[in-house]
Amino acid sequence: MISKNLIFLLPILVLLLNQVYVNAVAQDYVPRNIDIERSPKNILVGSYVGGRSHLKPMLDVATILIERGHNVNIQEDVDYRSLARVMELTTAAYNVNYEKFKNAAKENNIDLFICDAFVNQPCIDVANNLNKPVVGFTSFMQLMEPKPYKSDPVFGCNISLENEPFFERFRCALVQPLQIAYAYRPFTRQLNDIRDQMNIKSVSGKELPQSLAPNVQEIGPVLSEEYPPLTPELSDFIDGHKRVLYVAFGTRFCATIENNNQILQSLVEVINNKIVDGVVWALSETSKDDFSPSLNFTDGTQVQTLSILNNIHPHIHVTKFAPQFAVLNHTNTKLFFSHGGAGSAHESLYTGTPMLILPFGGDQMGNAQRLESAGIALSVDKNALDVNDDILNKIDFLLKDEHIKKNSKRMKYLARINSNRKYRAADLIEYMLYSSGLDEYLDDGFLKEWIPAESRMGFIKANNLDVYGVLSIIILALIGIAFKLIKYTLNPLSDRKKSK
Repeated sequence: MISKNLIFLLPILVLLLNQVYVNAVAQDYVPRNIDIERSPKNILVGSYVGGRSHLKPMLDVATILIERGHNVNIQEDVDYRSLARVMELTTAAYNVNYEKFKNAAKENNIDLFICDAFVNQPCIDVANNLNKPVVGFTSFMQLMEPKPYKSDPVFGCNISLENEPFFERFRCALVQPLQIAYAYRPFTRQLNDIRDQMNIKSVSGKELPQSLAPNVQEIGPVLSEEYPPLTPELSDFIDGHKRVLYVAFGTRFCATIENNNQILQSLVEVINNKIVDGVVWALSETSKDDFSPSLNFTDGTQVQTLSILNNIHPHIHVTKFAPQFAVLNHTNTKLFFSHGGAGSAHESLYTGTPMLILPFGGDQMGNAQRLESAGIALSVDKNALDVNDDILNKIDFLLKDEHIKKNSKRMKYLARINSNRKYRAADLIEYMLYSSGLDEYLDDGFLKEWIPAESRMGFIKANNLDVYGVLSIIILALIGIAFKLIKYTLNPLSDRKKSK
């Protein structure tokens, strides 16, 4: 009996001895050193156009760099309203802005540039001419890493060409790029002439676009760690309504008077139809003069617009500014009626708030299509806006559809995971700073571990077109030889038959 008990106890004793041994050894382990060699560097942040939505993500990453001991300088941005106006502004003011960036870089002994990649040639050119590393920021991935199966409404095509017929793909792949290149050729030529006169070596339009991965990395959504809270007035209003629709169209675009009237009418009717019970509208760029004096409703009644805009309506709160993230993050906010800007889209994704999008221009049409394809948004056309068919029905659908709710939760989870990637962006920027400090002059070998070989090989070699061309010649030659042999073999037989 004792021997049997010993047999059962022996394995337990062995396990205990092993555990004690492992613990004893573990106590002697040396912790892995995770410290990074870091010395303060000077960084210049530049955004030429786009305002808050373009500059804010760069500033959020810059904040992390400041917390790590680096010095960050910011170059002011410029207002704009249309893409053609942007091209005109950037060309006309190239010399002035180039000198601004150059002087700021020299005065502050800049070690690295962070440039908004959207029509911001002076920032990038100064970095190249001063032989400094440059980091580009953009929310327009097709600009940085074009793919043949992707496009954008700004080019007159849909964001995805996956399900498009052949002639549409032909138009988007060949015709549209040629038309755009021709339309902007005067600006490009003028800009390149200016750059040549200033001895700028990197002239746009002289190289074929190439895939830049892995040195192009997605880091969004980039959001601040803290945000302004709700004002007491807004907090009381939203707390008092369980189904709030938040309306805001950014700080860059304005709707027409006709569209403003239709939007305001739809807000009143969406409450009258009990689709929502409260509306918050941030009218940052719209004045009360941009509305008609009165509105005629479908039931025949007439309402004075000033009474609504002056917050006489108990369920509509109009304000010049609203802390957007705080509004969207409130549990009572159920839907966001937006222009579809990048910043608004990111905040909506992060808070899991479905969107009805009224795009005005720029990247907003593409953002609308992307959010629709993700199953969390619908869009309306500013040129064919209809109160009932467009706004009311789509708001009702977005609030009730189970797929919209499920997709919003899924994208909310993903956005919250991805929001931590801004620290990865700061890490990569610091790596560039450290790597650039090891060499006195940055040559083609700088960041070679990131730059894909295709950028150095050329289009033909990188895609093995020369290899496939030779293979095609060999195959055709073999087919030709086989054909000759067959013909040679058959000809004697036919000759013998004729002789008989």
